[in-house]
Amino acid sequence: MKKSQVHSANKQLKNVEKMARKNPNNASYRLKLGVLLTDQRLFESAKKELEEAIELKEDNYEAYSVLGKVLYNLGDYVGAINKLQKSLEIKPGFHKSEHYLSYLLYKSNNPKEALCHIEEACRQQPRHAGYLITYGNILEALHRYEEAVEKLSASLAIEPDKYYAWNNLGNLFKQLGKMEDSLYYYDQAFKVNPKSDVSFSNKITALHYIPNISLDKIVEECKVWDDYFSSERFECPKISETEKDRKLRIGMISDGFRRHPVGYMITSTIEELKKYNFELFFYTTNYDSDSITERLKKTAKKWQVISQLGIEQTANLIKSDKVDILIDLAGHNSGNRMMAIAKKPSPIVVKWVGGLINTTGVKAIDYLISDSVETPCLVDDYYTEKLIRMPDDYICYDPPVYAPNIASLPALGNGYITFGCFNNPTKINSEIVACWSKILLAIPNSRFFLKGMQFSSESLQIRVQTLFEGNGVDKERIIIEGPSAHQQLLESYNKVDIALDPWPYSGGLTTCEALLMGVPVISLPGPTFAGRHSATHLVNVGMPELVVNNWREYHERVIELASDLDSLSAIRSQLRDVLLQSPVCDAPRFANHFTLAMRAIWQRHCEGKQPAALTFGKTGQAQFVDEETPVDIVYAESMDSEAAVFNWSLSSKIIALDNGSKLVVDKGIDTLRQLNSFGIVTFDPASQVTNPERFEGSNDVQVFTHAVLGDGNQATLYSCLDPTMSSILEPLPIGEQHGVSPAGTKVLAKLPINTIALDAIEGPPLSA
Repeated sequence: MKKSQVHSANKQLKNVEKMARKNPNNASYRLKLGVLLTDQRLFESAKKELEEAIELKEDNYEAYSVLGKVLYNLGDYVGAINKLQKSLEIKPGFHKSEHYLSYLLYKSNNPKEALCHIEEACRQQPRHAGYLITYGNILEALHRYEEAVEKLSASLAIEPDKYYAWNNLGNLFKQLGKMEDSLYYYDQAFKVNPKSDVSFSNKITALHYIPNISLDKIVEECKVWDDYFSSERFECPKISETEKDRKLRIGMISDGFRRHPVGYMITSTIEELKKYNFELFFYTTNYDSDSITERLKKTAKKWQVISQLGIEQTANLIKSDKVDILIDLAGHNSGNRMMAIAKKPSPIVVKWVGGLINTTGVKAIDYLISDSVETPCLVDDYYTEKLIRMPDDYICYDPPVYAPNIASLPALGNGYITFGCFNNPTKINSEIVACWSKILLAIPNSRFFLKGMQFSSESLQIRVQTLFEGNGVDKERIIIEGPSAHQQLLESYNKVDIALDPWPYSGGLTTCEALLMGVPVISLPGPTFAGRHSATHLVNVGMPELVVNNWREYHERVIELASDLDSLSAIRSQLRDVLLQSPVCDAPRFANHFTLAMRAIWQRHCEGKQPAALTFGKTGQAQFVDEETPVDIVYAESMDSEAAVFNWSLSSKIIALDNGSKLVVDKGIDTLRQLNSFGIVTFDPASQVTNPERFEGSNDVQVFTHAVLGDGNQATLYSCLDPTMSSILEPLPIGEQHGVSPAGTKVLAKLPINTIALDAIEGPPLSA
């Protein structure tokens, strides 16, 4: 807003405030004041005025309408919906309420219900550019892409300076695989509004799908983002070395805390982190909720919806929560808060899953979690972030519980091979279709099964069929299906013999799902991080032979698999188990390495050192590139390194017999108890447990003072100078070469002591 406009708005606000104070019982003045306060984002004050307007005039449908907008911006989504519905009860068809209600329903992933409200709003106001943009967005969410293009184009015909319309048209053409068109519209959005970080981020993402764009060009565009949009950073508090070992506050920001690639790739790991003295703060950019959302909420110290918050509000919230390490799980994708992240609202910022397709180019981000396949050696200079190379995959896949059973190899019944690709159809381009076509022509009667959300578009289906026909493949050999429920999508893999990965943007979650359903995937890595997702999953599953180096090898490997149905059938029957037993699905293992990485970068920060690349060795130790030795991790509170790496999944507790109380007096006993994996029965003949009363009433530790394990009869205790040598067996002299001084074995007294038979001990409960 220009200075003159700001001055005019402030003047108008003061005049209306004056009139409202003179006429406190005038509902119209209260309403007008509430509207002006809302326009200036003074939501608490606006709420008060609008509630007063409603109290003065109960059927004030306009006040209810504006109050709905105010409540949404204050984070009360349910209250906002209720007020807008109340407005429409009083005044059915009121266009402002119809529009804002449709917008909120769309934002909460409910486009079907949103549609009827936006249709009514546009009937009332057919030339309202803003309404037409919302209409187009809702149609896109319903996969009605061509209609969405019409609505957004109509919006621009009315108001050509609506940069969101330009941007969203870019999104639509990207969905339809028309990448050059999408780049044009993103550039137009940026011309209309040079502060539009959204359109610039969308352009960066789109570049990764285009085969003839070089790596250097893509990285250059990524790095330019920071030049355009980085603003003044927050001054983070200085951290001293004394804070190395404290409990860390980890923040995560994403649009994907749900059934979404992010949700499937982080949830099992996040659940494991409860063992590691972290406090987790989740900042979600939508109101979606499903079973994955609920699992993540159970791990949260704080769960905050931030969809209504602006840049400053988001950054200030994270800073006020005193987050130590902020992890971005959106990148430049939908729902990102990159502008807030660029302010550096936490001492350390890390990029992980979610729009992780390359460097972000954002200098405020210190580290990027990767692995040695996604980012081989010698690529570090392409990243503004320092790389954390995990020892296995950079994600941990959590398969859905409803995964269908795997059917027998389709080719055995069909008499022909069916190839498949269920990736986002945006990844399909002329170059990959040319490769796939050669394979189809080389294998008589073979079919290609394509399935994806955007294939509800008839024009996209025709475009893809035309690409195949241009390479000599009849369209009858191409099977195309649109979207379906996730379980049905997985079931569709029972129609596929071999999956073919696209290029240059490979499959991520899609590859894991194909492997889960017993379908091998052939992949040629692309030039960017986005092009190597499949490669790392395949290598870490133990099938590196499915990752090829060039198109010739791609073709040959497919022919090899398709020519040996017995081997292909055997692979199909075993592949799910291979995946589930691999590091790709090993949440305890990944959580341990993740914890090592987080504590390592935190310790380095506390030591006043700049971020540096971190790599895990074969033994699982983490080492910074500029250090000569692995990081000596200092764990939070009572945790030590041995306890921290102790992790497994048990159906019941292990019962440990501690005859001599060596375990219970060890400094790591409290950490061991936190694992909830042990029941400990301790015999303390020499009274080394100084405060046994702290275990009274516990369900995991039993202490028998002045007693030893035996047959239930009385015995003699040989009490030695070194208490650890005290026993019911008379000690023999032991040389210093065994770590015990001869004096330590000296018997000080012979004392009567009770023995307890093993079968007389009830023991702690077994349930973990």
